[in-house]
Amino acid sequence: MESITAIVAAGVAFALSYFIGRAMASTTLAAAVMGGISGLAFAVLFFISTVVIGAVVPGMFDGWMLGIHFIVLLIVVPLGSAGIAVLEHRHLEKVEARRLPF
Repeated sequence: MESITAIVAAGVAFALSYFIGRAMASTTLAAAVMGGISGLAFAVLFFISTVVIGAVVPGMFDGWMLGIHFIVLLIVVPLGSAGIAVLEHRHLEKVEARRLPF
């Protein structure tokens, strides 16, 4: 169960960072920072939501695996989200540059 919620949290963070890189960031640095922050926020949101659900429904999550998944998410998701936002922003810059008449 912990793995499923971690994968969902990572997927949503990556989707948001794609959107940030495409529509919200004005520079590549801003895309990286905003993507990293969104990844960190979703990792923390994953931890808080699973701890709350685990407190309400005892025995649903294993504490040890929850901690392992949280540590992995703290490392992987912000870096991946920043990378996705930067790559999408750079791709969008190249597409926009092709549309210039000169």
